[in-house]
Amino acid sequence: MIKADTLLSHEFIGLRVHILDDTSATLRNVSGNIINETKNTFSIRTSRGTKMITKKNATSIKFSIDSGACFISGSSLIGRPEDRISRNC
Repeated sequence: MIKADTLLSHEFIGLRVHILDDTSATLRNVSGNIINETKNTFSIRTSRGTKMITKKNATSIKFSIDSGACFISGSSLIGRPEDRISRNC
């Protein structure tokens, strides 16, 4: 079960997200499921297709998890997914 205090130790692919704020106005309020993650980006499947979000530009991201919601700044997520998981365990 994914909890807010252990979110950074989990895989993000498959999670529901909502980009609340982004430096690019066209990417604000994008919501959908994460389908891929790289060191610097998320690919999000939305109702209007796939959007590529740069982590450092997403200043507020809402993750929907089992226990509710968790809000994180995208800049804290920069790095390879496998390194982030081992770094936060």
